[in-house]
Amino acid sequence: MAFFTFHQANLFMNEKIRKKLKLPAEKVSYSLKDFGNTSSASIPLTMVTKLSNSLKTKKLKHIACGFGVGLSWGSVYFETENIICSELLVL
Repeated sequence: MAFFTFHQANLFMNEKIRKKLKLPAEKVSYSLKDFGNTSSASIPLTMVTKLSNSLKTKKLKHIACGFGVGLSWGSVYFETENIICSELLVL
């Protein structure tokens, strides 16, 4: 199973990207509605809060993409298996 996790500054923009790439909604998780724009933490935050059950029990393929102002961007492909995620502590 593959998941796509994008930097989450703008839901409208992310949905445009998802639809343009023809990615099914269930493959792209969002934490933006829960936490807002969390800058560079949005990718790991989304993985821990939205994918933790799958991370613990399955071998997963991921594509993560971060982008910002000035046309800066970076993407990475990686695989995980049996990742233990602690609960998120919100202070």
